[in-house]
Amino acid sequence: MSFETTETEEMITSLHIKVYHPQASVFKSLNFNEKQKYRAEESIKFGRDSRVCHFPLLDKRASRIQFEIQSFRHNDSSELCFEIKNISLKTRLNVNGAVLDHLNRIDLPKKCILQFSEFQFYLEKDDGEAREHFEIDLNLSLVPFCQEAIVETLSHPVAESGILNIPVTQCQFQSAVETDENVLVP
Repeated sequence: MSFETTETEEMITSLHIKVYHPQASVFKSLNFNEKQKYRAEESIKFGRDSRVCHFPLLDKRASRIQFEIQSFRHNDSSELCFEIKNISLKTRLNVNGAVLDHLNRIDLPKKCILQFSEFQFYLEKDDGEAREHFEIDLNLSLVPFCQEAIVETLSHPVAESGILNIPVTQCQFQSAVETDENVLVP
């Protein structure tokens, strides 16, 4: 088959997911750094039950099915979008500060931080042209995302004390204390 007659390769929509938990062993059954391809109509589940969930979480505090991600298209648009739905009866999901109770859903923004219990997920979407499939790329982080997000989006003035406490999606961060080199600190 010649180069001129081969099928044109479509850019596929990708959902990059970084995961964090203080005990990284809860993710030991996941395949990291491998793109996994799914059909657009497929609902992707995260939770404790490895028979049902595409991404099993090995922690008793995770529900059998914690949450699911579903792709969709808005009317008159070819862009593949995603929504997240909380499946857990007991645990609320926090998506960029929006709290989702059982069976509540929300459209995923291009970038977001999802949290429940001690789990943190940073999701970022890359748009593509493919209509039939999307990919999920999973990576492990050793640093909580809520601290990174505060540093990146810091827009509040720092008090004269130099200590800043801003709650962001149930996380707190204290900034470094600035001192004037001409002033002696007791």
